[in-house]
Amino acid sequence: MPEEIKAKVEDVLEKLTKLNDNISDSYNSTHGILETLSQFAYTGLDDLISDVEEIRDDLEDLEEAENQ
Repeated sequence: MPEEIKAKVEDVLEKLTKLNDNISDSYNSTHGILETLSQFAYTGLDDLISDVEEIRDDLEDLEEAENQ
């Protein structure tokens, strides 16, 4: 189970790294950055929140199993 949690965390980090790259002002104009953030807020933010909630639940389950 720790490997599964680690894989989920890696997926979240990959999504955040991709977002960071997409909003980097080194590569994009202000308009492009705002467009990327708008698209992320519309499509990706709910997924990211769900991913983090799933990781939290997995950690709670792991903690419960260790305490038994």
